[in-house]
Amino acid sequence: MSASFDGEVKARIIELRFAESGKIAHVSKHTGDLVKKGNLVASLDRKMLQIELDRQLNDFEKVRADFERFAEKHPDPQDENKFIKAEKQAQLNASVKDVELTKAKLDQADLFAPIDGIILDDSNILPGIYVSPASSAVKLIDTGAYYFEFEIKQKNIHDFMETRKCVVKIDMAPENIEAKTGTIVPDGKKFVVRVALPENKWVLLGMRGICKF
Repeated sequence: MSASFDGEVKARIIELRFAESGKIAHVSKHTGDLVKKGNLVASLDRKMLQIELDRQLNDFEKVRADFERFAEKHPDPQDENKFIKAEKQAQLNASVKDVELTKAKLDQADLFAPIDGIILDDSNILPGIYVSPASSAVKLIDTGAYYFEFEIKQKNIHDFMETRKCVVKIDMAPENIEAKTGTIVPDGKKFVVRVALPENKWVLLGMRGICKF
């Protein structure tokens, strides 16, 4: 098959969201900024979360002290005392879990980039505004997952049932990119073929080009 198809550079878009609701305290990255895996994007105010953790730690200390006093008085509990000790042990275990859950919430107050990428949309988050897990998603372009996508006719499906070598020419780029086709992706209205692109400084989301065979 000798043919060419017009298409567009696309990429995987990842949405970053805080796991808990809260007030934004700090924003490190904004729309258009490059990020590396592990970079801090934004943080929630930790004050209320720290207060809750301190309260849970105090409750834990009280429950533990109560358990230890009972265990000291009844080193080998029998009958009714045996059940009381089991109840106190359960309360101690629950208190430990409460501390762990609150500590986890505190740890999740920071939003980190899970991959290298570019901030596509920061949802206009600013210090002082309140967010929830259902709102204010930060959209991140996965720069390691660019692909070239082009549409084919139904009559061409057979030609792309198997992987094919191709050359992608991006408009204005100084060099061609050798690649291979992936699977056909139907969306109920059209058929598209995706071609994974290696990292290339000339490749940006939305660029137009041609895939040649």
